Amino acid sequence: MNDLQCRLLCKAGELVKPGGIVVYSTCSIENEENYAIVEKFLNENSNFKLESAKDKFPPEILDERGCIQTLPHRHKMDGAFAAKLVKEE
Repeated sequence: MNDLQCRLLCKAGELVKPGGIVVYSTCSIENEENYAIVEKFLNENSNFKLESAKDKFPPEILDERGCIQTLPHRHKMDGAFAAKLVKEE
């Protein structure tokens, strides 16, 4: 699914206006479907920045980059990932 996920995120990035937001979210706990996709997107789209969810969500569900990452064995809920990407003006 990585190729499709990359294409979908890139298309969303093309459609959002400057100052706009894209939230990339999956129901996966696999890094190659989560932050690896975000990292690739950011490397190819220097006009986007990752914005931390630090002040909006509990710290126990945030990873070291400020992305939401829930893990079934740790959080007692389904695994999920979300990253907020902001297009610079």
